[in-house]
Amino acid sequence: MPTKRIYRRISVKQIELNPLRELAIQSGGRGTCVGLDIAKAEIVVVIRWANGNYERPWSVKNPSEIRLLIQLLLLLKETCDSLTIGLESTGTYGEAVRRAMTEAFLEVHRISGKKVSDYQEIFDGVPSQHDGKDAAMIAELTAFGKGAAWPWQAPSEAEQRLQHQVQRLHAFRNQSIQWQGRLEGLVTKHWPELSGLLKLGSVTALKLLIEYGSPARLAADPDSAVKLHQFSRGKLRRNKIEAVLESAGTTMGLPMTESEMNWLREIASEVQAAEKEIAASEKQLKQIAETHETMSRHVKQVGAVTLCVIWNCVGDPRQYSSSGAFLKALGLNLKELSSGKRQGELAITKRGPSLSRKFLFFWALRAIQQPELKKWYETFQKVGKNRNGSSEHRKMKGLIAMMRKLSRSLWYTIEHDLEFEYGKVFPGRPLEKRKRVRRRRTPTCPRQRPIGSERLAKATDD
Repeated sequence: MPTKRIYRRISVKQIELNPLRELAIQSGGRGTCVGLDIAKAEIVVVIRWANGNYERPWSVKNPSEIRLLIQLLLLLKETCDSLTIGLESTGTYGEAVRRAMTEAFLEVHRISGKKVSDYQEIFDGVPSQHDGKDAAMIAELTAFGKGAAWPWQAPSEAEQRLQHQVQRLHAFRNQSIQWQGRLEGLVTKHWPELSGLLKLGSVTALKLLIEYGSPARLAADPDSAVKLHQFSRGKLRRNKIEAVLESAGTTMGLPMTESEMNWLREIASEVQAAEKEIAASEKQLKQIAETHETMSRHVKQVGAVTLCVIWNCVGDPRQYSSSGAFLKALGLNLKELSSGKRQGELAITKRGPSLSRKFLFFWALRAIQQPELKKWYETFQKVGKNRNGSSEHRKMKGLIAMMRKLSRSLWYTIEHDLEFEYGKVFPGRPLEKRKRVRRRRTPTCPRQRPIGSERLAKATDD
């Protein structure tokens, strides 16, 4: 790469084939790598020759100039006998070019974005970050063998269906949470007593708010008790219905205007619609899990939605060589930050997909209710000299430990084609060893007694 304006880009249309072929021959050919930094409208390409030299970055319009880029890369592959192309693993802007390179039988490797970020000052001694430098770092990391093969593969119909339902579930969950936040703020302002009597996201509360829109209208309706009973499908007790009606008539909230009532109804309607879509996606995921060859054996113990999310985020656990590799894919492997006398606590890396950890956390909350695991969790969260107290830190730490152990157990049961059993999550835990207290032997002969042991000798003689 030239020493002046080394990251100045050249349009890929200005690249001449014959000079490029000569450079490839002069560099020694075999071992040439190419790094691609991909954005929405532009792909920045840097060639690293086998002798360690670099070419000035190419600017490729995404996606209109991808075909021209493929032609140049095929020329390099033919001249150099081998060519490895590195891509970052972030985003979806690179799917089109990755597919085109795979179909052209070019070797594509995936480079972690964290590795590129950590390498930026090592590369040229400057802690700067821009597209041209990123492409050069990706090419060098590819040459060092820091990537993994990443050919494009068309997902099967079953995988597409699974991905569709998981994405739907995640999207509508987020939407429901946002609308419920707005609903809680408005209800707290105008009817603060309701959230203590009914769960605002429940079917009964949503139907109540959509029907009336304000506590004053509920209190003025003579048939409100009958409607509340119908909204809950007979599950709401009489004393709870009376408490809701009493709170509507004596609420300390601010009076509502017509616009505020309409807005409250709209929010409740949005929450209700999102909850219906969530239920529909969960039903579809349950059907997928129950008909799946592997997941069907673990639906009852683990949960259909949790299994589908794991399969969608990290794939089949059997494709990992060990339970540790499976934990690393989920972002549950441990890291340590210690230096000198400071001994830092272990923490999970959180490098994997966050959605999988979210549903594993829900699974851990369900698992600690199992009698086989409840006692372990209660013992773990206790702190203090007599271990009578507990802390929020220990509770969360216990849940994270439970997530790790459940993930390992799930990998083992699937790998060995076994049934998942909560009683084997902590098998054969040894009892705490008794600490032996060594008693100091008191010499019987006065001549053997150490200096200053007169009191001890006197007590022994007595």
